[in-house]
Amino acid sequence: MRCTILLAAALGLAACSGGESANNESSGGSAAVEPTPTNLTDDPQNSVVPIPAVSPSPIAAIPSGFQGHWGMVSGDCDASSGADKGALTIAGNRLSFFESRGTAGTIRQIRPAQIAFDLPMSGEGMTWSEPTTLTLLDDGKTLVREAKGDANRAGSFRYSRCPA
Repeated sequence: MRCTILLAAALGLAACSGGESANNESSGGSAAVEPTPTNLTDDPQNSVVPIPAVSPSPIAAIPSGFQGHWGMVSGDCDASSGADKGALTIAGNRLSFFESRGTAGTIRQIRPAQIAFDLPMSGEGMTWSEPTTLTLLDDGKTLVREAKGDANRAGSFRYSRCPA
């Protein structure tokens, strides 16, 4: 009699499991599966997860977190080597590269770690303008510079903060 009760209890538990096997794969259970929205990764109206609109705020200067000496490769952090062609120094509102310089104008704070500005540049006897966005990553250890404008100079450039 005791074996019959244990067997009935075991069958009752099996019936409650929904027919799932030991590896959690469904074997014909009736659990409802919600379909994945087709706009989950492409959602221009942000209807799945609304993102508040960000209105860029004008600011007077490039924030201190962006200031300093940056390099695309470790050799860019040593100016004495002469191999620092990927170096970028940000001091005040001035950006200095290996052979060109510019002063940021109309600076806008996009997010706490992202700014955008117009960057009139000069170097090697030429002048041009580069609409620029700077983004800090990795707690301020990495800087991404996105330059728009002339196809020869446009692109996304990643820098690491040089040791002080």
